[in-house]
Amino acid sequence: MQNVMQSAAQPLNMSRGLVFILAMTCGICAGSNYYNQPLIYSIAHALGVSPDQAALVIVIGQLSYAVGLFLLVPLGDFFEKRRYIVLLMLCTGFSQIGISFSPNLSALYVLTFMSTFFSVSTQVLVPFAAGLVSTQQSPRIVGTLMSGLFMGILLARSVAGLISTLWSWHAVYLLSGGLILIFAIVVWFRLPEAHRSAQIKLWQIYVSLFTLATHEPHLIRRGIVGGIGFGILALIFTTMTFLLANAPYYFNDFQIGVFGVVGLAGVFATHWAGKKIAKKQENLTALLSLILLIAAWFPLFFAQKSLILYASGVILAYFGLSALHVLNQNLVYRISLQARSRINSIYMTLYFAGAALGSLMAVYAWKHWGWTACASIGLGMAILSFMIDRYDFYIMKRSAHCD
Repeated sequence: MQNVMQSAAQPLNMSRGLVFILAMTCGICAGSNYYNQPLIYSIAHALGVSPDQAALVIVIGQLSYAVGLFLLVPLGDFFEKRRYIVLLMLCTGFSQIGISFSPNLSALYVLTFMSTFFSVSTQVLVPFAAGLVSTQQSPRIVGTLMSGLFMGILLARSVAGLISTLWSWHAVYLLSGGLILIFAIVVWFRLPEAHRSAQIKLWQIYVSLFTLATHEPHLIRRGIVGGIGFGILALIFTTMTFLLANAPYYFNDFQIGVFGVVGLAGVFATHWAGKKIAKKQENLTALLSLILLIAAWFPLFFAQKSLILYASGVILAYFGLSALHVLNQNLVYRISLQARSRINSIYMTLYFAGAALGSLMAVYAWKHWGWTACASIGLGMAILSFMIDRYDFYIMKRSAHCD
């Protein structure tokens, strides 16, 4: 049992077993927010509502997560982190169980908001783990935990589709909630205890968020680049059920979930990005990631005509965003060791705000204009993200020369 006090001055030699547990925790907690994507039609049928109304749970989840990132993640710099992470996991687990018993759409909306609001435990865990190890190990640890996170998101869709097909969508959330509660107990006994990194009052935590946001434009730029990128992926996965459940594919919940596994390329991207960053190849990583996000839309335009082209586009987009996200987190974590939870809060709030916007635009564009409009919006977002990224690296390069 690892219950020793850990400080930044004494890096932890983290075992592979502990890293694996933390990666699984990231995947289970993050994945719990994505079960609803292949279940839209099943939820709509069970609750007697339209698919558009059911699809709003995706938007609510993304918005709630962004709110949780802003309000809850900064408190990771105030409370003892192990205890705080476990508390958030317990709240998520019980909320997920509550979702399984939702009698109507209003209850589903409220419980979805609560579940995703507290599921930000992953965003406290990742910077905490990065700070436990040496600076040389940190990119590898972040890459491994992000691999677990992306794996959880991808498998969540497939598992949700399978369980919904065999039993019901209610069983998906009942099992998810129980699994999160079990892992909360495991994390309690395996994570080291840590002192607060800084003696800071609660109100100062939130004041410092605005200070960081106004004095660290690099943080804001990376957050916008990441947010637009995640908005692209949210647009793809929000419309995936609409595309695959209708002509010419007519997929069921399980088939839709299985198709989402093509994004497993993102897991390999996080490992690749971690190695490139360790070699100080940040600019190359960013350039290749964003080129892939742009290139993905050329096959995606033909999603309604060719399943192979659709899958190819999803793979390119997922690989590009996964690598970009690992890069962004490593870049922003360097700003301040003592304020990593607050820095991560700002970055991830922008990241998931972009996802919420992408999901909302996807639902609206699909309803009014169809897939061609969705694809055009996605391509425009990718080009915009590329332009902001290039400007940020130009500023960083110029600042380095000035120093």
